Amino acid sequence: MKKSILALALMIGSVSLGFSQRSEIRDAEDAIEEGKYKEALTELNKAEPQLAEEKDKWVIRYHLAKAKVLGNLAEKQTGDEMLSNINEALASVNKVLEMEEANEEAVNYKAQLRQTMVQSAIDSQNEGDFDMAEKLLYKTYKLNENDTVMLYYAASAAVNGQLYDTALEHYNKLLDLNYDGSSTQYLALNEETGEKEIFQSKNMRDIAIKTGEFSEPTQEKTPSVTGEIAKNVTLIYIQQDQPEKALVAIEKAKEENPGDVSIMQAEADLYYKLGKIDKYDEIMKEVVKMDPENPTLYYNLGVASEQLGDKESAKEYYKKAIEFDPEMVNAYINLAALTLSEERAIVEQMNKLGNSRADNKKYQELNEKKKKFYEEALPYLEKATELAPKNMEALQTKLNIYYQLGKNEEAKALQEKINALQE
Repeated sequence: MKKSILALALMIGSVSLGFSQRSEIRDAEDAIEEGKYKEALTELNKAEPQLAEEKDKWVIRYHLAKAKVLGNLAEKQTGDEMLSNINEALASVNKVLEMEEANEEAVNYKAQLRQTMVQSAIDSQNEGDFDMAEKLLYKTYKLNENDTVMLYYAASAAVNGQLYDTALEHYNKLLDLNYDGSSTQYLALNEETGEKEIFQSKNMRDIAIKTGEFSEPTQEKTPSVTGEIAKNVTLIYIQQDQPEKALVAIEKAKEENPGDVSIMQAEADLYYKLGKIDKYDEIMKEVVKMDPENPTLYYNLGVASEQLGDKESAKEYYKKAIEFDPEMVNAYINLAALTLSEERAIVEQMNKLGNSRADNKKYQELNEKKKKFYEEALPYLEKATELAPKNMEALQTKLNIYYQLGKNEEAKALQEKINALQE
């Protein structure tokens, strides 16, 4: 008889424990509804020691509640604490999906956690914490490895944080996957604002058209980022003093994307970094043939031509850059600098002259020639300072030319402007 009473007592105790656990999970769920996440966590911590290992609806409810508590806490946190709570939230929601693969609530909350991670990565980047941003973006990619754009963003965050080994690992993975980053954008004209808007999908765009609030549906292909990836890989290898690996990376990118202008540009940049300006010039001329109205290409060729000592070609390239982009400040400044570089040789000749009548005559001739270079350079500087009115280097050079040409009133007004900018 005593044995039976003891068994009954144990059974009653067991039932009581189960009810206690259910009550705590319910209380946690209520606290979540009210946004009291710390209270909910306290209740879940009470329930945890009594948790069954096998599949059970209360076990599922416990893990769902825990995922929501930690996910919501993470939204308001930063740094390692935030990352830790996201990891635990993912672990809990994954336990639910292990028990019930089609649990709709768990599937939806996992997607919500993904959004939390992406937003937290954006916040981390804005705060300059690129290490955390990379971790979050890479973790987001690992949730769905078909979502390769997240791996690309993780690599970009790593570059910004100078985490070059990590960036290289991600970029090489992207190249192995033949990732090019291009996508189709679906657009329509907002009838109210008169501006084109981008929709997340063709279906959403088409629905918006049916409302009558949007019209003129179009779609556009965004450009490939393969060239950018190849360029970044080569720059990292150069940073690590591994130029041979950089050349291999470029060759691989070219094989997989023949004729890609951005990859050719990256190859040219690599040779430029390696000091092989002649090779840079050769490739860039091919790039220009493929994109003949790109002002940046002409500007870069101008810089290369300068370094190769071909001043006449450099001037022509800078002028061509300005033809396609009349507001390219640096092209005007470089044209002025190229023109004024002719002055140095003249000044050296003038300094070598003596005081004879012949030398004095030669001095006057050279001085007039020097003034012509000033007069040729001045319009470029006028335009540069019009476009960039606070460019101190251009302003000072223009001031010196005013003095050399005897433009004293202009010099006085410009000096006052420079003084005001320096206050």
